[in-house]
Amino acid sequence: MEKLFDLFPLEQAEVTQNGLMFNEIFYSCSIAIREQWYLQTQGISRTIPIFVDENNTDYILVFLGDGGLTIAYRIIENTTMNDQSIKYYQEIIELLKRQLKTRKRGNNERRLF
Repeated sequence: MEKLFDLFPLEQAEVTQNGLMFNEIFYSCSIAIREQWYLQTQGISRTIPIFVDENNTDYILVFLGDGGLTIAYRIIENTTMNDQSIKYYQEIIELLKRQLKTRKRGNNERRLF
């Protein structure tokens, strides 16, 4: 059976205020955002171990301190937002908030019975 490091070479990514940088490409993941890795970089040079798919630069596998892995996806650069795109994005966020509120309300009502 092949091991992870047989399939994906172990490398190092730099943690920067703009994301995880490897080979001049920036990546990000939910754990880094939640734990605010990017805010903790001011004046500190920090690298983290990653596994790299040499055939696909759209993602990297981030090796976490607890021994787990998470996927960090490539950050798309040169993305422009116009007023219509921003308005659409805000509408989608509001819709998701309303759906979440409705689900929570439904779960609370079920618990009462």
